[in-house]
Amino acid sequence: MRILVTFAVEAEFAPWRERHDFRSAETCSNEAVYAAKISGVDVFVGLTGIGPRAAARKICGFTWCEEHDICISSGFAGALRPEYQIGDILAAREVLGDERRENGRELKVLSTERLLEIAGDSGAKVVERFYSSLSTVRTAKEKKSLSHIAEAVEMESLEVLEEAQVWTREIVAIRAISDNADEDLPLDFDAVVTENGQLSVTRLAGEIVRNPTAIPGLVRLGRRSANAANRLADFLDSYIEVLAPKSLLARLGKSLT
Repeated sequence: MRILVTFAVEAEFAPWRERHDFRSAETCSNEAVYAAKISGVDVFVGLTGIGPRAAARKICGFTWCEEHDICISSGFAGALRPEYQIGDILAAREVLGDERRENGRELKVLSTERLLEIAGDSGAKVVERFYSSLSTVRTAKEKKSLSHIAEAVEMESLEVLEEAQVWTREIVAIRAISDNADEDLPLDFDAVVTENGQLSVTRLAGEIVRNPTAIPGLVRLGRRSANAANRLADFLDSYIEVLAPKSLLARLGKSLT
């Protein structure tokens, strides 16, 4: 079995990377990925960069001419409702895109029901919908305005899963909550991300100089994001162990007895 897991950035992947012998590799389209054997499963990790445009460019290199059985779009999300808290793992039945996306792109992608069921059994909260935004949803007011649409907001899953469903048999969106519904983000992160979806240290430093009062909020966000990344790593280990062929055969045997 081969599983592709995508994250936007290294910070989301880092705790999981430290737990396993991930090695640098390349896809047949020469896109850089990380590869490891986890619970007998060949796992490949691709970093898409931040935002839908970066994800749309990168995902083709991860999936084209590659034979993955499952694609998991993973990383962080912001809660849109107060019942979801920092570190909660959410698996969405569908990902709904922003209507401002380019013409011709799908505005909704459905996760595979079997993967959702196993995610719920592995400790995730199965929710109806992620809202895949074109830009960062920064304020509590903006989050509240979207709370009737979805349970959480992120930026990459629509592009990732739209492309992956062409090449992969099963797909699912799974995210860890890194900021609560009732709080503002400390900075406008759209202003510090490059065209390639990378966080610019130079731009970030400039924003901090212009807005030094954001420093405590950035420290708090960093601490919470680290917690979310560790919780996500815990979940992915459990999830892939259950998805492994030997575990699925055991589950099937129990259901027949």
